[in-house]
Amino acid sequence: MRAVEARGVGPVDLAVPAGEMVALLGPSLTGKTTLVHVLAGWSRPAPGSVTWLGSETVPPWSTLAVVPQDIALIEELTVGENVSLAQGGRTSVAPDHPLVARLDIGHLWSRGGYEISVGERQRTMVARALVGEPAILLADEPVAHQDAVRAETVLALLRASADAGAAVVLATRDPEVAAIADRTLEL
Repeated sequence: MRAVEARGVGPVDLAVPAGEMVALLGPSLTGKTTLVHVLAGWSRPAPGSVTWLGSETVPPWSTLAVVPQDIALIEELTVGENVSLAQGGRTSVAPDHPLVARLDIGHLWSRGGYEISVGERQRTMVARALVGEPAILLADEPVAHQDAVRAETVLALLRASADAGAAVVLATRDPEVAAIADRTLEL
């Protein structure tokens, strides 16, 4: 994955090869979320371009997964249905899936996205992103609403995704969170 310049961010030349985790580190309002949105294909870089796996076409959910900073669940769906969205509706993810168990959301499986805490919603988004084993994973402040133990679990899962071959971009304002990355880009 490669990006060049986004509005409000300035020139950025970032290449994230398969198997590497790069942290975007900086305080609020430095452009981390904007850059994640550009990398996700939600915003256009100006000027410049983004290339994903050698193409300027945004890859499908089966290849690119995003854990946005803002809660992005479909509240009318259950936790289980939200997680299963990563499978494109082809198959359901079971509440006893190992990833679901590690994120401690299996007991919430039949509850609506509006019936759970912000931290539980965030872990549901992490599960949805990781369950499909994407080639590209973008995570924007994925531990902002987690206690220390759950934050450690989320970070270990993101690290494992990179170790398994995904190109992972982690946006954070916390240097301790960024420390798990292979490289850090300070914004």
